Amino acid sequence: MEKFGIAHVAQITMRIEPSHRAEMCSQLIFGDPYQVIEETEKWLKIKTLDCNYEGWIDAQLFNSLHPDDVESYLSAEHFFVTDYLMFIREFESNVTFPIYMGSHFPFPNDGMLILGNVIFMVEIPEKQQITSHPQLSADQVQLLKFASGYLRSPYLWGGRTPLGIDCSGLVQLAFKAIGIRLERDASQQVHQGEPVDFFEQAEVGDVAFFDNEEGKIVHTGIVCGKGKILHASGFVRIDVLNQTGILNTETEKYTHNLRIIKRYLKSN
Repeated sequence: MEKFGIAHVAQITMRIEPSHRAEMCSQLIFGDPYQVIEETEKWLKIKTLDCNYEGWIDAQLFNSLHPDDVESYLSAEHFFVTDYLMFIREFESNVTFPIYMGSHFPFPNDGMLILGNVIFMVEIPEKQQITSHPQLSADQVQLLKFASGYLRSPYLWGGRTPLGIDCSGLVQLAFKAIGIRLERDASQQVHQGEPVDFFEQAEVGDVAFFDNEEGKIVHTGIVCGKGKILHASGFVRIDVLNQTGILNTETEKYTHNLRIIKRYLKSN
């Protein structure tokens, strides 16, 4: 029988090898479901169900999701955490702990949420009205609002939380917030969406990709205005974007070479 699990703590580190000394390749955050594809005594090799990303997690953090419940979990309407932190309470231990922006889970029933083998008490905050913008769609506004919540968050290779996030993790989570699924890495994301033919046609919400001297895609960020890009480099920041690449607003030096701009949102 296939084996599935779901993240029931704030963050679970995914590593490239089954060792705590191995490089972190990504993170699961609260509510992320996954499939177990390999096991050792102390480690599980998993594949995320939203983007099929593989890595190893500590087996002690496994929380079983019954195979019969996987489809209903994926198809259920989910609440998406857009605040920096949200506090929930584990029912059995009565411990309250924070979960991060980007976490998601089915809407609780009378304040009770069951994730795999764990029950939580959750109070959903009132839905905030998104301020409309005359020149932007609702998706563009929501995308920018969510992504800008990570501003000043430090860069962390493989990170997916406000405590540390990488460039492709930022892009992936921002689009997930508006219901668009992207792959995990920039080198994968660049194959999705439609190309923007000319730099001057770039719109808010388009995603720019950057390459190195070998032509490999190594960086990405979100167009957040005319000649501006929101991206994670050192920390999540806004810099100048032009046909050459990214111009750091502090050093006034180019840091990344522009390769292509892709569009995942429907054009206005």
